[in-house]
This record gives sequence, C-alpha cells and structure tokens, in this order.
Amino acid sequence: MKKYISSILVLIFANIIGFAQQRVVLIEQFTNSSCPPCASYSPLVYDHVNNNPTICCAVAFHTSFPYSNDSMYWDNAAESDQRVGYYAVSGVPYSIMDGNIFDGPSTVFTSGISSIVSNRAAVAPKYIIQSTNFILNGNLLSGSLKFTSADASNSGENLVAHIVVIEKNVLKSSYSASPGSNSETSYEYVMRKMLPDADGMVLVNTAINGSDSTLINWPLHKIKNIDELRVVAFVQNNTTKEVFQAQLFNPDKIASVNGEFLINSFSVFPNPVKDEITISLGTNTNIRFIRLYNSLGQVVHSEVVSAQVPDIKLITDLPTGMYFIEVEGSDFRFKKYKKIIITR
Repeated sequence: MKKYISSILVLIFANIIGFAQQRVVLIEQFTNSSCPPCASYSPLVYDHVNNNPTICCAVAFHTSFPYSNDSMYWDNAAESDQRVGYYAVSGVPYSIMDGNIFDGPSTVFTSGISSIVSNRAAVAPKYIIQSTNFILNGNLLSGSLKFTSADASNSGENLVAHIVVIEKNVLKSSYSASPGSNSETSYEYVMRKMLPDADGMVLVNTAINGSDSTLINWPLHKIKNIDELRVVAFVQNNTTKEVFQAQLFNPDKIASVNGEFLINSFSVFPNPVKDEITISLGTNTNIRFIRLYNSLGQVVHSEVVSAQVPDIKLITDLPTGMYFIEVEGSDFRFKKYKKIIITR
C-alpha cells in the first residue's frame, strides 16, 4: 500500500512540475434518437472520445429533425435550437470540431477522425481552463471555473466561455416512453444545460495572462443518473467560431451516510503556506486523520483529529518544499490529494 501511494504521488508530482495544459479538442455532435444513420455514426464519434479522453471531449446536441420524437431534444429544446442555429446545421448526424476546424457530415468526419483530432490536439491551446471544487451536493451542482488567456492574439477578440452540463450516458430505458426509435439503446454526452445559457459568458480580460472567473450554482434538472453528470467548459471566438480550448470535469459528490455528509474534495489555504494551513471541507464532516506526504509519497506528518467540523487548522514546521494532504474520515477516505507548497 505504501509503495502504491508513493507511485501515485510521484506521478502527480511529475504532472504538476511539467504543467502545460494539453489542448483538448471539442467535438459537438448533432444527432437524433430516431435517425438510423445517427445510430451508425454518432457512436463512432463517442467511441473515439472515450478512447482518447486526454485530447478530446464531446457534447451531443439532440435535434428536432429529421424526427420530432427525440425526448432528449425536448428536455432542452431552446438551447439545442440555438446551437443548431449558431452553426446553421441542417442535417444529422453532423460533427463540428473546435468550431471551425471541421464542420461537416459525420460520415466524412468519422472516416478520418483519428488524424483530424490528433493533428488539432498537437496545436497549443490559446486558453487555459481550470476548475475549483466542482461539487455535486444532493440536487445542487456548484463550483468555480477560471479562464486564462495564453496567447497575445486573444486581446480584443470577441471571446465567450461556454459551460455545458452533460450526461455522459443516458439509457433509452430511463424514459418511460421511448426517447427515439433508432437502434441505439443508450446515448452519450447528452447536453442537459448550458450555463448560464446558450450565449455563454463574455470574457473581458483577454490580454495574455488575463483571467475571468465564474461561480456555478445549478439545481439539477432533467438528469436521469447523477453518476453520469459531467461538465464541459470551452472558450470560443464568436467571430470566427474557433474553439480555443476545452476541458471536461467530473464533479465530486457529497453523499449522506447515516445522516453524516461525506465528501471527497476539499480546499487548502493559504497556498503557499508558512506555518498554519486551513483545510476547508465545505460542510461539517467527521474527520479522523490528517496526513501530509512529501513528493516521494512518504508520510511526514500525521495526526488524529476526531472532530466534526467544516474547517481544520494545521500547524506545521516542515521545511520548504512540495507536499500533499490526505484527509480521512470515519466512514470514508478522500480520493484526491491536495498539493501545498511550504515556504520558510
């Protein structure tokens, strides 16, 4: 177990040291659950995304054509229609990659999808997208996103940030009446909501290293399975329609066990820190242990807490360096490590 934890932390450490955000290609798939060709070609797009999660992500917009009985379209018709109009999509299945890099029938896109996506993924992104504490607490999705300009040419451009709640996998059987009549039994990357709406958020600080942030608080609506909920964020130039970067996020979930809230995400501040670290859990949580690991995965500090609190203060005299915090409760263990920098 110790060797396993050490390996994980060394990998995390290596990833942080070499941080330069990989371009993630956005594929917007326009489809319909009663369209026979959609059943043949849309899954090919999703399979490629599933097999290459580090370089691409997807959002599926279900349409009212060629058949009007697509239940996933009717779950959010207005925003699907707006995105269809934005690209002037007139038939499905239809694929758009990074806004204007590929725009055409999925029959053409899927025939060369591997090279089309990998060539685009090799181009440095013009934006960096980061999330903080994406949490699903019961029926509420909350968190924050930060969009940072990474290219001088962004300055003064007509840029917007789009935030899309999707359901990764929707079963046909989850609808009391069939959501469509084609041969698919499940539908992937289904758009459920664009936040705040399909117009997105105008980015103001577009000069290089400038950043814009936004908070998210969305009560779930029309979600069939909360375990399949994901968030896709992307930056788009509204003039050229080019997508500068995309990211897919899987929110942490807060559950209740015997009336106690259990979470698998937390934040630490200040960071960097000198002496006192505050660990914020966001809600009263039964805590048993706190452990600090060094970059080699060795435990360098451990203490018993035995308290139900939303925040914990930790005093440390560890030398300057990079460390990782793990918090353990009576019924759970956090699945994510938080990095901190200690300075003296």
